[in-house]
Amino acid sequence: ARLREKNILLRMDLPDRLPLVHADRDALQQILIHLLQNAGAATPVEGEILLRAQLEQKEDQPGFVLVQVSDSGGGIPAADMPRVFSRLYRADNALIQGVGDTGVGLSIVKALVEAHGGRVWVDSVMEVGSTFSVLLPLSDGNGRDAEAGAP
Repeated sequence: ARLREKNILLRMDLPDRLPLVHADRDALQQILIHLLQNAGAATPVEGEILLRAQLEQKEDQPGFVLVQVSDSGGGIPAADMPRVFSRLYRADNALIQGVGDTGVGLSIVKALVEAHGGRVWVDSVMEVGSTFSVLLPLSDGNGRDAEAGAP
């Protein structure tokens, strides 16, 4: 709804098929919702958000799926980058420019991604926007993490 209200274009660059990832469906949905909500809050009226996913695999190494959400907001100042994934409360902390609302959703994203053996980070350019990236390990097809071989 927020994207429609602000007339934000949501572009998607998704392959026809991706391998299974070792992730809980509800957790993965929450990760995407929080990233897209954050991008919607940071993106100006008539801006653009890009949702991208791709396979990341190097020879003789376990594979991952890379999911990225890029916004066309104002970017995140370098001084605020260390706080992006920490819990923020309006009463105690100044809000971070380029991060939607209080940023609590991003701390949830970090916790969920790390609980799934993944990694999350952000790249940002002032006056251009930010890209939040999530790496999630591939499943071996039996519901187990391909790297660890465990459920």
